[in-house]
Amino acid sequence: MANTARKRTSSNTTITRAEFFAAIRDRLQVRLPRERQNIHFQTSQRQMKLYYRQPRLHYEVWTNGRDQHIEIGLHFENGQESTEALIAFFDQHILEIKHELGSQVELERWTNSWGRIFQLLPYQPLTEELAVEVGDRLRDMIVVLQPLLDEATGHK
Repeated sequence: MANTARKRTSSNTTITRAEFFAAIRDRLQVRLPRERQNIHFQTSQRQMKLYYRQPRLHYEVWTNGRDQHIEIGLHFENGQESTEALIAFFDQHILEIKHELGSQVELERWTNSWGRIFQLLPYQPLTEELAVEVGDRLRDMIVVLQPLLDEATGHK
């Protein structure tokens, strides 16, 4: 993905969503462990998705102005059977996940075929400072959850 040109701003100056997502991507590219840096990025108007092997099993940052939150999470959107198996697998590990990532992290079946492990931040102006916070929280999720996802899906 090409770098988005960004004007120089102070850390508390509001930036666009495209700049916000680019700042998160840039942060991850230098802060993820070397073995996790081969992640794919996709952005749309309101969300950024990141994945390793399967786009339907992806990390997501969703700026949800309607519901007034920013979601950071791992989404399971690969069908009912896959979602059921992943929810059951991650449920067995939820205490250690919460220990590593914090009690605000939740595991949820959203629909019959979609589930997620996520945390919500209050919706707020998008700034470079917030991009650093979200990028670091997403990095922590990837470091903790990706080995478990690899185990659950039979990848190493």
